[in-house]
Amino acid sequence: MENRKLHYKMYKSGKTWVVAGICTISFGLAVLNNNVQASANESAEHVQNVGSNSVTVAGTSSNVKSGDNNDNQGEGTTQSGASISSSGAVQQSSSASTSSSAQQSVGSSSVTVAQQSSSSNSATSAEVKPNDPKYDFNYSPTFNPKFEQNFHYNNPQGYSNDIQSIVPKYGSDGKVQYWEVYYLGTQYPNNLNYSSHWYGLKTTDFVNFTPISNPDNPASKDNVAIPDAAYKDAKGNSVEVADNNKNGIPWEYVATGSVISNNAINNKPLFTKDEWGNLIDSDAELAYFSTFGNNGTQNVFLAYKNKDSQFHPYSSEYVVSSSIVGKQPSADFRDPYVTNNGKQLIMYVAGGLNHKMFTLTSSDGVNWKHNIKDDVQLDGLVETPNIQTISGQTVMIYSAQPSISNKLGFTKYVTGYIDNNGIFKRTGAIKNLDDGSDLYAGNYVKVDNDTVANVGWLGDWIYTPSIWNESTFPGVLHAGSFTMSRALQYNGKEITSIPVEPGQSKLDSKNKVKSTKDVIKVQSSKKVEIDYADGNKKNVYLVRNSHNKITISFSNNKMTVTRKEDKNVVKGMNLTLSTSLNNVKIKRVILYVDNSSVEIYLPQIKKMFTLEDIANEKSNQAYSLKTDKPGNVNIYSFTGSVDSNYVNGLYSSVQNRFNKMKSRFGSETSQLSSVYYANRNLKTAMSYINKAKNLNGDSTANVYLAMANYYLSNANYWNDESNKLKTDASSVADRYVARLGKAKSSYNKSEKELSAAKRKMNKKHSRANVKAYNNALTAYRASQKTYYSFVNDVYKQSSLALKDTKRKAAITKRKVSSDNAQLRKLKKTMKKHHSKKQAKKLSTQYKKLNKLVKSNKMAYSKLVNKEKAIVRYSAEISTINRDSKALKTAESKAAKAKAVAKKHKTRKNKAAYAKLAKKVNRLTNAISNAQSYIRKNSSTFK
Repeated sequence: MENRKLHYKMYKSGKTWVVAGICTISFGLAVLNNNVQASANESAEHVQNVGSNSVTVAGTSSNVKSGDNNDNQGEGTTQSGASISSSGAVQQSSSASTSSSAQQSVGSSSVTVAQQSSSSNSATSAEVKPNDPKYDFNYSPTFNPKFEQNFHYNNPQGYSNDIQSIVPKYGSDGKVQYWEVYYLGTQYPNNLNYSSHWYGLKTTDFVNFTPISNPDNPASKDNVAIPDAAYKDAKGNSVEVADNNKNGIPWEYVATGSVISNNAINNKPLFTKDEWGNLIDSDAELAYFSTFGNNGTQNVFLAYKNKDSQFHPYSSEYVVSSSIVGKQPSADFRDPYVTNNGKQLIMYVAGGLNHKMFTLTSSDGVNWKHNIKDDVQLDGLVETPNIQTISGQTVMIYSAQPSISNKLGFTKYVTGYIDNNGIFKRTGAIKNLDDGSDLYAGNYVKVDNDTVANVGWLGDWIYTPSIWNESTFPGVLHAGSFTMSRALQYNGKEITSIPVEPGQSKLDSKNKVKSTKDVIKVQSSKKVEIDYADGNKKNVYLVRNSHNKITISFSNNKMTVTRKEDKNVVKGMNLTLSTSLNNVKIKRVILYVDNSSVEIYLPQIKKMFTLEDIANEKSNQAYSLKTDKPGNVNIYSFTGSVDSNYVNGLYSSVQNRFNKMKSRFGSETSQLSSVYYANRNLKTAMSYINKAKNLNGDSTANVYLAMANYYLSNANYWNDESNKLKTDASSVADRYVARLGKAKSSYNKSEKELSAAKRKMNKKHSRANVKAYNNALTAYRASQKTYYSFVNDVYKQSSLALKDTKRKAAITKRKVSSDNAQLRKLKKTMKKHHSKKQAKKLSTQYKKLNKLVKSNKMAYSKLVNKEKAIVRYSAEISTINRDSKALKTAESKAAKAKAVAKKHKTRKNKAAYAKLAKKVNRLTNAISNAQSYIRKNSSTFK
């Protein structure tokens, strides 16, 4: 158990300084005591409950006085997320969840580390085998691939978490050749001299990711972007630091940060040489990132990367220290995000338990200033800030956990604006980007003014570390993947997500389900589309085994997801979370099912819900899918890439289906919502196809093709919905009646709004109130026009439905007559003498025919009643049409008569006004009664 890094932290508890020793080992829970297991939550409880005031390291005790055990004290320490567990292990990430857990819980209690290690980065002097996986850099083939995903990116070996930066790389023609994606990795989970680094990838489509420099050897140090010198082989040689990175690595292990260009401001380089005189390219990449020293300090270092090289240190010292923000309740200071305003750099640094993002500025990239007025106030434990402007709306997107005791992670955002100094100012409420618990510490890059691409870490700091634990899952030592990439847009109210699917959707099977008795097997690496007959309450059940189950419930304007996972993983992965449905009745649910995750997507509101769900019995264990409401379940697999040939072919296919729909419904087409939505999605898909065509040779075209693929999938869905519709007269009339009901509701609403605006204007005759009244009047007249237009349409359709019903009634009447004739004939035959066998046969025929007679009589009776109802319905429509015109005239005359009677109060004038007022009331009541009948009998045509 040698070669751990031991970190010391001094903090003030009351009026007394306390020293804590914290051993950092791995992103997950590196077990120091193999007989004990505990969750990250238990760790804080363990430390808080210890009664001693001592700090013990390797059996040595140092008694230190402490003040009161206050939750607001002793918060500053360790790596960007080290959480002390009762097993004696420490969890690391750029995540403050862990860091603060250790920080707050130290208090006046003791921290015990199993054995002291040297703080140096030298390799152990213990005898090792030549191919010991603890030191062999290329041991990925020995990894158990149990948790590896099928259509999500998996890190090549070890563990991974936060996504650091997504950097577009441009060619000489100004087009995007590819994007670089950096993320935090730990390639040596089994090496007790723990450290983390940045790993580099390339992608041209946000689906396929390849190592940045040496794709043939993913575990090569060529692909390590920012190294940690702690990793050494059995001979003590560094295995992460590139041969040309010769000036030493000044930082300890690496945490989260961001990348900008050296010439980001006015195309002029910020730096030309490093501390040692090495040249820095004018277009070099600059990385500002958090690191955590052996003394527990949190600092920001600067490194640069020339063309196709590993990042090199700019200097032997950090460029920003947490001291720049002064004394804070917590020492949290991490995850710098750097941007610029055209004149200077702006850095947003996560304050963790300080519940804010610190805002710093610099004109040279080295000397930074902090203005407390520019800090962004937030809630909870906050990390990984990022600023994006989407469709003109600026947002700060960040990672957050509710508190130190609840490390459940979410990706959140707030809206705001950029002030004259280029500083983000928050204005909006905090919202979730993804309401699932396992999209965390992602990163973002602008595709165009309306779209941002997003890649996230798929995991959580409560249970993911125990998945990485050797004792929990022996031999695995390999976990960590990206979420599916998404295209983010802003709809004026909130950020929406479009999934970037990993390939062409190939339909494997179509299944109809009626109840939970119908069970559908869903293998890993599948897309599952559930289309419901209606949007009412329903439940979806995904069952892997007796201890692994996901329930998705739709009720009360919420989707509630409950995950049960209570085997092996420390404290289990049981949770229940909800997301608002924005008052939309959900009829379509898409599940992206992989080996270790389920991503739930609701295309009607463009929301994604991400869940980690590990296959802890065996890799790629299938689900049994059940649902309690009728619907269709379609299973898809992913095949070839979504390229221009595929998308253009798919567009032609969907367009042909759409044209057939339009032809089938004729003049009614313009009134069918399903046809309207199919057409709208087709137009949107074509717009992205055209954008892709105009970007020949630019990787951005692949994002547009992925978005076109998404909208074509939607168009196909609405084509299917149209295909379910009937075209007989009664069905058409029924649809018009439904539209009439909506038009009436809109008309009533506009009438109320007009009355309110009029009252407000009469109370205060201001310009704003007059304008509001005129706008309300315009809206009222438009809704009135629409309503009466549908009244006329329903009248026409009811006439057609009446003819259709009469025709059906006539046919049914003839059937009844024919049935009666056959029945009389059969009765006569039965009166004759027959053998018992013949009599039995005739009796059977008689019963069967008698049953048919009754059925046809009932059908005829229903059609006759339907005729009467349609006649009444038409009469009421006529009443509305006729009396509405008469009412308009009567109201005009009554208004004039009222004015005359008020001016000349004669008996004659009063009588004339009273007569007209009576007529207005009579017509109003008649129209109201007609409308009431129509509303209550909207099912007349069904």
